[in-house]
Amino acid sequence: MNILSYTIPARIVYCYIFIIGMCLGSFFMVAGFRIPRKETLLGRSHCENCQQELAWWQLIPIVSYVFLKGKCKYCASKIGVSAPVFEGLSGLLFMLTALVFDLSPEVLVGWTMLSLLLIISVSDALYQVIPNKVLLPFFIAAILERTLIFQNDFWWYPLAGFLVGFVPLYILGEVSKNGMGGGDIKLFAVLGIFVGPLQVFLSLFLSAVLALIFSVIWSIYKKERQKFIPFGPFIAIGTMLVYLISAM
Repeated sequence: MNILSYTIPARIVYCYIFIIGMCLGSFFMVAGFRIPRKETLLGRSHCENCQQELAWWQLIPIVSYVFLKGKCKYCASKIGVSAPVFEGLSGLLFMLTALVFDLSPEVLVGWTMLSLLLIISVSDALYQVIPNKVLLPFFIAAILERTLIFQNDFWWYPLAGFLVGFVPLYILGEVSKNGMGGGDIKLFAVLGIFVGPLQVFLSLFLSAVLALIFSVIWSIYKKERQKFIPFGPFIAIGTMLVYLISAM
């Protein structure tokens, strides 16, 4: 049931969700950048080149990038286009999740999981790490949300999802030198609580396929094999695709 059907026009609601999603995306990008470096999230945003603190209007997603023409106001160093792209994608995903679940209670689960995936995508892409400081609070949130918001009539579904997401990958990591990283294994365990055993299995499969396709394309384009592929972003893409498509 759409909780805002009789109050606020849906078009306005989804526009607000898109804007809030972009702002959250900006914060999640900072979190993914700072947490692996053990930096505080409470400090003011600043230019990484000149260390000058940014004014509030320079933090407005996408708009500030366009207004500043992709450069720092103080030192004129270039700002990567990845920032506005990430913010825009975040806004779209928050809005799409709300549309798919029609603003039902399940949308809270989707937004929480999306927040986790956005943060780890940044940290894994930049530093090849998925920090426990990120996973732990979302692990707790997953348990609490699935205790209150059921995915189906089976109470054991989140537990089964946790086991399917963790046990096989942990065993594979123990017996194989080329097994999946510990951060990826723990991430799939948390995702299993959110989405259940079937979806976490499909997410793992799709994520691996996407990573393989990327690796092949990279090898052809660069004419060399990439030594390390951060799996986090592919896990994020695969999981959200499975989660949203399964709900349609």
